[in-house]
Amino acid sequence: MWLVRLLTVDNEVVTTTQLDPLSEPVPQLGRDEAHHILAEGWNVEGELHPLHGERDLNFRVSVPSGPRYVLKIQNPADTAGVVDFQTTAVRHIRRVAPDLPVGDVIPTRHGEAWTTLTDAHGRHCHVRLLSYLDGHHARRDDLDGGDLYAWGRTVAQLGRALRGFVHPEAGYPIAWDIRRLPGVRSWASALDDERRHAVLEVVARHEERVAPALAALRAQVVHNDLSRDNVLVDDRQAITGITDFGDMTHTTLVCDLAIALADVLDGRENSLELAEPMIAGYAAVTPLEPAEGELLADLVAGRCAAALAIQAWRQDSHESAPSPSTGAWVMMQQLLHQGGGLDRVAGRFAAAAAPATPYRQRSTAELLTARRRILGPLPLTYERPVHLVRGRGVELYDADGRMYIDAYNNVPVLGHSHPAVTAAVSSQMRLLNTNSRYLHEAPIALAERLIETMPGGRYDRVLLVNSGSEANDLAWRIANFATGRSGGVVTSFAYHGITTATTDLSPEGWPQNSRPRNIRLVDSPSVGARSARTVAHAADELQAAGVGLAAMFVDGAFTSDGIWGPAPSWTQNALADVRAAGGLYVADEVQAGYGRTGDHLWSFAAHGLDADLVTLGKPMGNGYPVAAVLGSADVIDAFMETTDYFSTFGGNMVACAAALAVLQTIECEELIENARLVGGHLAGLLAELAGQYAILAPPRHWGLAFGVDIRSPDTGEMSHDIAQRLVNQMRERGVLIGLTGATGATLKIRPPLVFTTTHAEHLATEMQASLHDVAG
Repeated sequence: MWLVRLLTVDNEVVTTTQLDPLSEPVPQLGRDEAHHILAEGWNVEGELHPLHGERDLNFRVSVPSGPRYVLKIQNPADTAGVVDFQTTAVRHIRRVAPDLPVGDVIPTRHGEAWTTLTDAHGRHCHVRLLSYLDGHHARRDDLDGGDLYAWGRTVAQLGRALRGFVHPEAGYPIAWDIRRLPGVRSWASALDDERRHAVLEVVARHEERVAPALAALRAQVVHNDLSRDNVLVDDRQAITGITDFGDMTHTTLVCDLAIALADVLDGRENSLELAEPMIAGYAAVTPLEPAEGELLADLVAGRCAAALAIQAWRQDSHESAPSPSTGAWVMMQQLLHQGGGLDRVAGRFAAAAAPATPYRQRSTAELLTARRRILGPLPLTYERPVHLVRGRGVELYDADGRMYIDAYNNVPVLGHSHPAVTAAVSSQMRLLNTNSRYLHEAPIALAERLIETMPGGRYDRVLLVNSGSEANDLAWRIANFATGRSGGVVTSFAYHGITTATTDLSPEGWPQNSRPRNIRLVDSPSVGARSARTVAHAADELQAAGVGLAAMFVDGAFTSDGIWGPAPSWTQNALADVRAAGGLYVADEVQAGYGRTGDHLWSFAAHGLDADLVTLGKPMGNGYPVAAVLGSADVIDAFMETTDYFSTFGGNMVACAAALAVLQTIECEELIENARLVGGHLAGLLAELAGQYAILAPPRHWGLAFGVDIRSPDTGEMSHDIAQRLVNQMRERGVLIGLTGATGATLKIRPPLVFTTTHAEHLATEMQASLHDVAG
């Protein structure tokens, strides 16, 4: 059988052919001919012992009172270029990684790397003599977790040794390259119905999910076959030799690990559990990128599918090959079914590849007990706690590998573990991280960038702090200083922080009937235009109480009040009343800012407001603690000069690097526009559901900030109990949302801004199923 190859010669595509290594039988040669070529080529005489070879003819050569060698007569399909590829790779490894147990290529008596013979069928075969490596092939069940960890390290070490190696034949076609998995579809016809169906399922998933992602992953020359047949161990299972570079190719780097996992574990009863130390061993040498970890389970399944299809085809073609691998079939079943499906196994494998943490891993039950013992009654969001271990984008994974869609958190505005922020933080941490009383570019660059984003041109001062609470606390201090007053106005169920001062500004958390004497509440836009007049009334009350109005704090999306933005008329009237009373208007962008509204980076700017102070937090560092207060010099400078204000850790270099990466990414990935488009799409889907289920009110939304009221079907009143049941049903279905509003009966949907229409449709599908469960 022949393979057709397309080559480029002088800028023209030409067609060449070569023998197919999968279908070409092993060389046909007797021992006498082998002795002859050994003597002629290397002047070596010794006893020959046949060794296993899938496609080559191999002999152990024992020289009396001398060294031992391996005589390798290569498959006729291997061209001189392929043999040179394998030879130079081995020599490269021995040069750059001498500690790896790789055999040497012994030159012929004429100083060449190989010689050539003609076998009994008249086929030309290249012949090499290799140094002999001591050891034996490990039995599958003899390898424990420690042995597999070491095996994984060896796979990575060999990959690192090859990462600088290039050769013209590195891309020659080989069916065992997992990237070529769709090519096994034609061979699957040799399988029985059950196995063929499983193989085709894996191939279809590969084409849809894996293949599009592979082009963006690291690629290089890899061994591509570190199975138990190609690795030698001693009696303690320590690796003593790496052999057979016949499947070596240039492919996606992580495929090397996937192949080792599939072939070394070979369908052991607890293969998925034993895969974890092997993955961890690999990652200890070569950390996996998130995308590599997420595709690893699919690539292992792909290797199993290829093994089943290729070996069945060989047997069906009456070749001298073993029966289709039982181990590959068992492992495929574990991946597809017993492990909870490939998505769940993918999460498990990715978690195993994560960097080592400075804390021990505990079961969910153990961790819950410890949390209650150490942290006290600190609340958890869901009735059945979610034990998270990692996240990427809008996807979160728990300790069992289950994936959740995060439609709740606004801190990771770019999505969890965004590579731009991770890279910025890691890079700066390696250089320097100290306080801002030293001159450094990072806080200046961040402040300049933030001022550029602000409307109106009046903002020329930036104070960098560590959290939204600290930012609002500082804004409150500035307002008190600037006005000489101590009264504040907030909406009726607002939240602005956890310090002593900002708790007073956060009626969401007040104990019943405990309003601070210097704070007045106003209705949110939920009750209409009356709220604008109420601000003026509140200011009059504060004046009468002898404290006067220092500031009004407004979250432009009214997130804790139930999400009532946009409300331009309300906020403009409120600003006018605050100014008339001599107070400062503080735009709290901790929850509504960073493009969530889909109209502007800042909600107050979308409202056309000229706020006196602007506070930022939560999403500013995409999870790294950083926050800020912005205002004008005439408001801020006197406060700083008089109070000698300084925040030790505020404006540290790492925090600023994270914040700069967030701003750049929002712009580059056009996330404000994404919030507008996806928010509109999700609003339409939820409106359709509201028409079908009486308990669900039509959604209120501004970009990707949603409030959806839940009402009792019997009374029409807001129902916290039903809303809570619905949130927990969504959690069980793998979608995380929350509750907000004074009655706790408003669904809060507030995903990272990388949320897509596909995520929105998934959320709506699970919402419909959850509504059916709750409402019937």
